[in-house]
Amino acid sequence: MISRPRYYNRKRRYQRKKSKFKQGYFTDISEKYIQPKNKYMNSDQFPQYRSSWELEFMKFCEKNSNIKKWSTESVSIPYINPIDEQPHRYFPDFFIETQDGKKYVIEIKPNNQTNNPVNVSKWKSAQEWAKKNDFIFLVLTEKELKSWGII
Repeated sequence: MISRPRYYNRKRRYQRKKSKFKQGYFTDISEKYIQPKNKYMNSDQFPQYRSSWELEFMKFCEKNSNIKKWSTESVSIPYINPIDEQPHRYFPDFFIETQDGKKYVIEIKPNNQTNNPVNVSKWKSAQEWAKKNDFIFLVLTEKELKSWGII
């Protein structure tokens, strides 16, 4: 567990870095959005997107009448990092629940990052977690986002 001062120092360092991806807060939320219960997040904070694809997926969640509820980084999944061989926690990008009761945990990544050993380890753990908890785990790349008409 990271102490609060160390957490905020890391967060400040992260925020100072220039990213090539579009980042910000999605403010156009409705009652469909569920605020994650995360002790580091303010209750009045809007969901944060870390890429234009995540922003477009948030818009998709709000507009799609088949989606009953959605949230960002609200699920914590333990995994073993193959590099340092230590336990870590993985927070997939999205959780959605559809009108028919199906629950999805979704990660959005560029196709060129799908073979990264750390991501593979995270996703293997997420598949196992999803199976145990009656969820469906999906990794959406630009190919799927385009075919769904999201980007």
